[in-house]
Amino acid sequence: MIVYHKHSTIDKTKWDLCIEQAQNSLIYGYSWYLDILAPGWEALVLGDYKAVMPLTCNKKGLFSYLYQPFFTQQLGLFYTHHYDKGRLIEFLTAIPSHFRFIDINLNEGNELMHTDYVLHKRKNLVLDLNHTYTKLHKEFDNHCKRNLKKAKKSTQTVEAIDAEMAVAFYQKHKGNNTANVLPKHYNNFKAVLAVALQKNMLYCRGVFNEHNELIACGIFLIHNGRIIYMMGGASGKGRDARSMYALFDHLITQFCNHPILLDFEGSEIPGIARFYKGFGAEKRPYFKLKLNRLPWFMRWLK
Repeated sequence: MIVYHKHSTIDKTKWDLCIEQAQNSLIYGYSWYLDILAPGWEALVLGDYKAVMPLTCNKKGLFSYLYQPFFTQQLGLFYTHHYDKGRLIEFLTAIPSHFRFIDINLNEGNELMHTDYVLHKRKNLVLDLNHTYTKLHKEFDNHCKRNLKKAKKSTQTVEAIDAEMAVAFYQKHKGNNTANVLPKHYNNFKAVLAVALQKNMLYCRGVFNEHNELIACGIFLIHNGRIIYMMGGASGKGRDARSMYALFDHLITQFCNHPILLDFEGSEIPGIARFYKGFGAEKRPYFKLKLNRLPWFMRWLK
C-alpha cells in the first residue's frame, strides 16, 4: 500500500536506509539533502519503506504544487526491489490531487510506458571509470585529445580547494549564465556541501596557473559508485588554457580502475554536451514530467 506522508510523519531513518539500499540510489534522495534544498518536502511510501518517492512541494497563493529543486537533477521513485520498479504509475496516481501543478524530474531508473503526464526526455551523460586510463583515453574523441594537448602545454596544476572558494569562483565567472539561481540557492547548496564534506562525499578541485591563480574549478559529490559533477567552470584564462579538460582528465586518472561512474549531470546545451561526450561518455536519459491541474483561467501562470 502506498501512503502519503506529510513531512512530520516521515521516518527519516527508514527513508535514508531505503535510499541507501535502493537499486537506483542517488544522493539527491537523502533526507538531509532534501531538508536543505526543499524544506517541508513530503512523500509517498510503499509498505515499510520498500520504495519511496519524495514530493518536493511549495505553495503559490491558494494552490500547492510540486517542483524540481535547484541542485537535484533527478528524484522520482526509489526502490529496493526490482519488482517495485514497475509501480511508478501507481506512485504517480497516488500523488494527492491538491497538488494542482506538477513539474518534476524522475530518475534514470524510472520507466514510463503510458501516462497522462506530459513527458520530456532529458539528457544525461555518464562515463564508466572501471577501466585502465589507457583504455579510457582511447575513447576520447579527437577534439578532446587536441584540447588536452593544448592544456598540457600550459603550466597548470590541479589541487584540492575549499568548496566556498569554488562556489564563489563559479558565481563570479558563470553566475550571469544562471540568473534564475538566486543567492539563497547558492547558500543552500553550500549547506549541502558542508554536510557532504562531513560525510566524506565531497570532491572539490581547482586548477591553478603558473601565478597560483585559480582559473577553473569543479565540485563533485561522491555516493554509491557515482561521482556527480555538480558545478564548475573556467575564467577567461582557464578557457584559453583548456583548464576544464585538464580538470576532468585529472579526475579520470584519479578514479580509473574503480567501479564508479562519472556523472556529468547533463547537458541540454549542445556545446557542453559535446564537451562531455568528448571524454567517451554515454547517454543515460531521464524524464521531466509535467501535469497542469490548475483552473483553465489560471493555466497561463505556469
